[in-house]
Order: sequence, then C-alpha cells, then structure tokens
Amino acid sequence: MTGESGREWTGADLAVVVGDYVVQLEKTLAGKAVDRGAHDRSVRFVTGKADMPILWKQGEISAVLSLIGLPILRDQPPRWSYDTALLQAVEEHLAAKPALLAAAVRPHALFAAPPAVPLIEAAPPQPMPMDERVVRVIQRFDMASREAEDRFLRGLGVASIIAHEARRLSDRGRPDLAARVRPSREGDPEGCDVIAFGLDESPRLIVVKTTLSGDVSPFGLSQAEFALSEKRPEAFRIRRVYDLLGEARFYRIKPPF
Repeated sequence: MTGESGREWTGADLAVVVGDYVVQLEKTLAGKAVDRGAHDRSVRFVTGKADMPILWKQGEISAVLSLIGLPILRDQPPRWSYDTALLQAVEEHLAAKPALLAAAVRPHALFAAPPAVPLIEAAPPQPMPMDERVVRVIQRFDMASREAEDRFLRGLGVASIIAHEARRLSDRGRPDLAARVRPSREGDPEGCDVIAFGLDESPRLIVVKTTLSGDVSPFGLSQAEFALSEKRPEAFRIRRVYDLLGEARFYRIKPPF
C-alpha cells in the first residue's frame, strides 16, 4: 500500500508505526496518559508519511490485533485492508513484548473495575475470513488460553453475566428466578460457569468467555464444555463478554455450532 507521498510502506516504516502503536497500547493498559499528537508527529517525522496514511495503517494494526485477541487503541477502529507485511510486523513486535501479552489479559485498569460490570447485549459478529498465516499467528500467541487461565478475568466475566441474567429475569417479572441465578459449584454439570433460567423456568447452563479485546477475538471450548454442549444442547449457552473495560458488551451463542 502506498501513502500520500506515493512511496510504498517499507519494512522499516512498518516497524516504526507498529512499534509506536504498541508503545501507546502499553501506556493505555498501564493506565498512563498518552500524548497522541506527539506520537503521530514522531511517526510522520521518521517515515515521511502524511497523517491519513498513518491513520489508515494504525486502523489496519487494530484489525490485526483484534483478530489475535488483543485490546486496541480506542480512537483507531479496525480497517480490514491489512496485508501480509503488516501482519508480519505485528507478529514480530508481539513476540518481543511478552509483558504486553500479560497486560492484555490483566491490565492495571482491571483492578479498578467493580465486582460486576454492567453489560450491553449485542449481536454476534459475522465470521471473519482468515488465511493460514493469520490462523498461525493467532495460535502462536493463543490469547484465548491466556484469558481462560486467568482466574481474575474469568471471575469478573462470570460475575457480570450473573448480574445481567438476574437483572433480566427480575425486569421481566421473575424475581424468584433471578434470586436463583448463581455460579456453578460442585455437583453441577461439568463444563458450565453459571446456572441460570429461561422465563419458562428451563435451566440454562452458561459458559462465560471473557476478553478485553473486541467481538471478533477468538475463543474456544474445553473438552468438558464441548461435551456438555453435545449432552445438553437444549440448555447449553455461551455468553461471550468482550471489550470488558470499554463499552462492556456480550453476545449469545447456542448449539449447534
């Protein structure tokens, strides 16, 4: 892709813009102030690119990070026109930043969150086309496993879904059912996080998948979760909680997958 100067983005240019984006993201996750103007001036000076090509490329970086499962800069929505060269530049920077991968699961700002975050329901995203290289990069960093293994993040997502399910039932005239919504415990079917109910009192065995990234970030089911989805498809539900420290949304999925 060429910039307004007519010059192609070189590998060195991409290293600069990706590196600057990553630095800004690190500051954001650490709760530090970010001087966007100063950052953009530095990128313009080093690359010789004008504002619009830089903004476009930052949006492409957001797209790649979203697919991998990392948070993005809020004022840089994803642009899905990224190419292999940018994907490689992002991969190289993430490989050199293990602390960023950890902060993307449990940033400093997460500890200031309330015990349960109010959630907004949204529609599930459309499937994103992915080639083999994108899939390989996703698997290399495996943000879904990092998130699933983090008890604090998981607990916050589960608490937020419990609060939402209880509020939904109460608002629809079933405070009796709302009072029975709870986290799973010993003796419950293996592979669920929350016990909830439909308005007709039918049980809901809910698995909660939580991320600080956007709606397209990948996640998977454990063997126990998948087995439960096959054994109890009428009751099995997934709640995908995303952008937890931003707009805090979730969407629903149920079998068949």
